[in-house]
Amino acid sequence: MTVPPDLWWREFFRHEHSLALAQFPDSGQTDQEVAGLIEMLALAPAQRIADICCGYGRHLVRLARHGYGVVGMDISPMMLELAQAQLARAGVETPLIQADARELPFADRSLDVVLNLFNSFGYCACDEDNQRILNEAARVLQAGGKLLLDTRNRPHQILFAPRRLPMHTADGERLILTCTYDQRNHRLISEWRNTADGPVVHHASIRLYGLEELDEMIAAAGLHRLAVYGDYKGTAFTGYQRQLLYLAQKPA
Repeated sequence: MTVPPDLWWREFFRHEHSLALAQFPDSGQTDQEVAGLIEMLALAPAQRIADICCGYGRHLVRLARHGYGVVGMDISPMMLELAQAQLARAGVETPLIQADARELPFADRSLDVVLNLFNSFGYCACDEDNQRILNEAARVLQAGGKLLLDTRNRPHQILFAPRRLPMHTADGERLILTCTYDQRNHRLISEWRNTADGPVVHHASIRLYGLEELDEMIAAAGLHRLAVYGDYKGTAFTGYQRQLLYLAQKPA
C-alpha cells in the first residue's frame, strides 16, 4: 500500500532500508548525546520524560538504563518493534506507545520533559501541522517543564546536503541519494534511486526552519527559549553548526 507524498514518513519508516538511509549515529555518538541530554536538561530520576518520535530507541534505551522514567512514542510499528527488542537486550523495561506527535496520548501538564530528537521535526507538509507538534508538547508539559528540540540548521543543510551520494542498505543494495532544496516551500527533498537517472525508490521531505521562525513557533506554543545549542556538548549555537538544539520551557 502506498501513502500520499505528504505522508512520506509513514512509508519510509516502515521499510528496513530506512535504518541505513537515515544515517543514524553510532553507539558511541549516541552515548555522548545522552550524556549531553542529562546535563543540558539537568535530568532527575523522578522526572516524567517522553521521547516522542523515538525511532528504534537509541536515546530511550540508554535513558531507561540510567534509571530515568521515560516513555517512548513513535508512529512507526517497525521502529517500535525494534525499540522493544533493544529494551529487551538491555534488560530494561519502559512503556512504548504508537501515536502521532500532532496528537500526543498524554494528559495536560503530565510530563516534566519532552524530547524530539534526531531531525524528526518538520516532516509534516504544512506549517500548521508542525506547529501542532510544538503545541502538543507545550500542552503535556507541567509548569516549568522543558522541551528539547533537535532539528536541522537550515543554512548548513542547504550548503552541505549531498548532491549525489552512493549508499548501501543493510542487505547490500546500492542506492544513490540526491538532495535538492525547494526554496519556495523551504523543504529539503531527499530521493534515493538505484541509478542516477532511475525512478525514485525512497523519498523524504523535511521543512527546514530558521532560528527566528522557531522562536516564533515556540512562543506561539506558549513556551519560551532557554538556550540554543550547536551540539550535545552544550556549545552555544552560532548559526553555522549542522545541528540546532532548541531548549524551551513552559512558564511556571
